Amino acid sequence: MKDGEHIDYYLSGEIQFRSNYLGGYKNGESIYYFKSGEMGSISNYIYGERHAESIYYFRSGEIDFKSYYIYGKGVTKLEWLSYNRNIKLELLGL
Repeated sequence: MKDGEHIDYYLSGEIQFRSNYLGGYKNGESIYYFKSGEMGSISNYIYGERHAESIYYFRSGEIDFKSYYIYGKGVTKLEWLSYNRNIKLELLGL
């Protein structure tokens, strides 16, 4: 059973995922990295369920989009936020 921080690696040795576990479930912050080392996404979990804000990035470091979860259930599309390449805030679904 996994507990504490766990790191997964690409075959080439770079960090792919860094996640925290409690009782075998993702719990806390989980970060995905592009093979080049830049952060690709950051999400939070409570006992294996996504919870709160998840942020996804372009390789350039700019925000691609954000999504929100409450104990594993995504918040409606009207409440999801997305950033285009000019970092202009757009509401999806309107």
